[in-house]
Amino acid sequence: MENSFGALALIPPIVAITMALITKQTILSLLAGIWVGTTIIYGWNPFVAIPMMISDYFFSVIGNSWNASMITLIIACGGFVYMIRVSGASKAFGDVVVNKIKTRKTAQLVAYFSAFAFIYTEPTLTLGAIMRPITEKLKVSRVKLAYICDVMGCPFAAMSPITSYGVYATGLVATQMIDLGIEGNPWNVFVRSIPMNFYALFGMLALLYVIVRSIDIGPMYEAEKRAVETGLLIGENDKPMTGDDESEFDILDGKHLSISNFLVPIGGLFTALFGVILWTGEVAVNGVGGAFMSGNITLGIITGFFVGGALAGVMGARSNVFSYKEIMDKFVRGVALNTQIPIILVLAWSIGSITSDMNLRGYLITIVENTSIAPGFIPALIFVVGAFVGFSTGSSWGVWAIMMPIGLPMAHAFGIPLTLMIGAVLSGGVFGDHCSPISDTTILASTAAGADHIEHVRTQLPYALTVGLSSAIGFIAGGFISPLFGMIVAAASIVIGLAIMTHRSNELKQIHAANK
Repeated sequence: MENSFGALALIPPIVAITMALITKQTILSLLAGIWVGTTIIYGWNPFVAIPMMISDYFFSVIGNSWNASMITLIIACGGFVYMIRVSGASKAFGDVVVNKIKTRKTAQLVAYFSAFAFIYTEPTLTLGAIMRPITEKLKVSRVKLAYICDVMGCPFAAMSPITSYGVYATGLVATQMIDLGIEGNPWNVFVRSIPMNFYALFGMLALLYVIVRSIDIGPMYEAEKRAVETGLLIGENDKPMTGDDESEFDILDGKHLSISNFLVPIGGLFTALFGVILWTGEVAVNGVGGAFMSGNITLGIITGFFVGGALAGVMGARSNVFSYKEIMDKFVRGVALNTQIPIILVLAWSIGSITSDMNLRGYLITIVENTSIAPGFIPALIFVVGAFVGFSTGSSWGVWAIMMPIGLPMAHAFGIPLTLMIGAVLSGGVFGDHCSPISDTTILASTAAGADHIEHVRTQLPYALTVGLSSAIGFIAGGFISPLFGMIVAAASIVIGLAIMTHRSNELKQIHAANK
């Protein structure tokens, strides 16, 4: 099938993304994109496409071991998140913390900095589970929490060498270093490239500025204004990515809960997480550092969620919130409430497989190779192409797998610093993934916050585009001058962008005050 579809390979992701933005129906939009792509592949036969998209794509992606582990992670996390809430763990934490957190800004800052403590655990989901009761009490819109969870999820994880993201990226770098005959430790190269991941780095700093200065623009301004003035945390027509029935948590009323209801399951989560990582990483042979580099982080996260969920159930039963025999039923209930998430992930992976079969990668590579440009533009070009692929496929990891074998040999051939090119590849994938309505991490952020998925994408887009444009400018400067100069230019660009957003935010506040 390779090299036979050309520009047609763009059609499936374009159909899915366009329908998602127009209809706000994520599952329907993904199905449409998959069906259109399978129709093209199978000789434009729309009837044959229906069974073939099931057999060739749905079955295939579910059978992939990595995808299966992600589905298991979602199952474990769904049960854990629900148990943390229904057992009273998050309420106990909220009751203690809410007395210290008096403002919306402080709640958002706590959510932001909590990500540093939960970076090992899939911070996107954990942040939502822990912080949502607090942000809701203080009238922070769900899309704002989703924005915080999203930035402190994938972009932050992409900068950490002790997450599955870092392990995966370093493996890709190591492969290219071997192929190109470059000596050195790939882990050291990855760590040195972290400051060159402009989108992730400045995305996190921009988010901090947005929180501190309350910079709400575009649809985010409307969402936050509605939350503050009416207490409605989602829009009238929003379809939140969660099946929670808030009445189910009425059983917590009048129960005596202590902070141990929260600390015991969270302590169990971290104990299981680190224990599995050290065990699978053979700490006795490799040492602690080596164990974290070679251990199975995903397995550790999954085990942590199961253990944490079980302990949350035990603490809930001890507090007479429910009986011991109800623990398993409660956990399964949490899994069931989030069944749409694995469905969406399977569909997102399927459309990624279709673009692979249609050789979208080869088509984009041909465009790059046939374009005569100065070497200094190459990092920026890799960033832009990677962002487009990430947006089209919803996968930062897919972008990294595609662009590392393109970018690193080009860097080696043209004398471009390897760390700058790695930063461009990582940034492009994260940027595209961050803006895409078919991205699994963006879907997880919507789920974590209980927000409407398409509204989450719409509200964070102005901020993401500002950081993305600043990053592109930085990669141009870095390609022509030096990586350090590129970082300085990117920083200056983001400062200008944030200044413009601040001015616009102040204008909106003045208009609103005048109309009161």
